[in-house]
Amino acid sequence: MLSAEADLAPAAELSVVPVAAAGARRRTMGLLPGLLLRFVVVLVYLFLLGPIVVVVVTSFSPSHSMAFPPAGFSMRWYGEFLRSDNFTAAFRFSLILGISASVIATLIGFITAYAARRLMVRRGGVVQSLAMLPLLIPHLLISISLLLALNFIPLPDFAALLAGHVLICTPFTVAGITASLDGVDAQLEAAAMTLGASPLTALIEVVIPLVAPGVLSAFLFAFVVSFGDVYIALFLAGPGTTTLPIEIFSYVQWDSSPVIAAITTVQIMMILVLGLIIERLVGLRRIMRV
Repeated sequence: MLSAEADLAPAAELSVVPVAAAGARRRTMGLLPGLLLRFVVVLVYLFLLGPIVVVVVTSFSPSHSMAFPPAGFSMRWYGEFLRSDNFTAAFRFSLILGISASVIATLIGFITAYAARRLMVRRGGVVQSLAMLPLLIPHLLISISLLLALNFIPLPDFAALLAGHVLICTPFTVAGITASLDGVDAQLEAAAMTLGASPLTALIEVVIPLVAPGVLSAFLFAFVVSFGDVYIALFLAGPGTTTLPIEIFSYVQWDSSPVIAAITTVQIMMILVLGLIIERLVGLRRIMRV
């Protein structure tokens, strides 16, 4: 009996070894897809963020050439940006245009979102879909259409630019404010009106305070879209109404100094700060929901 058990022990050990090896191979093969996915994600982020990093680093170059990596560190080109009358004037005009377009687009977005979610519940989806149409149309086509429309409806250059920017900003404000309204219980308005408040009073004192973070986020998002627009301004801008992206576009046709990198870095930092504010208030995922 003892000899039989002694003969079986080595056979059992030999059978365990292949099983353990197969288990190790399965674990290794199970890790490969995860490692491959992480590698692909890293490559995608490098592809997306690499050019931004290059621009930011180049903006601190002390030389006139757009060399990367730069030979040293200098704030020279930020000073050149502030001393340039053309760039600073275009920056101020872009701020004025962006704020004006964002205010109007936010008002239109709030009215549209409130009508879709409270006043026209059955047809709210249709109303929201119509408001989102400019997202489906390339900005180039919108710009050409507005340019042709100006032949029949003459408008000042600033008014034409403002109309175009409101058009491309409104879908984002509708999406953001709609997301905020979805988080507000409609019964709160009904309760306020039951207690004697008029519909307007309930709107002002109940709804607006609750959706204020979403409204502010929609305003900031619209400002980012307006400030970075190229196509509308390229077709509709006139003398004295040059936006910063168009001024940059005109400059790089004749010169290529790191001042462009400095201006771009300022815009990147401004958009990053606004994006963080939006994320803090309501979240970028909610405002981008269409």
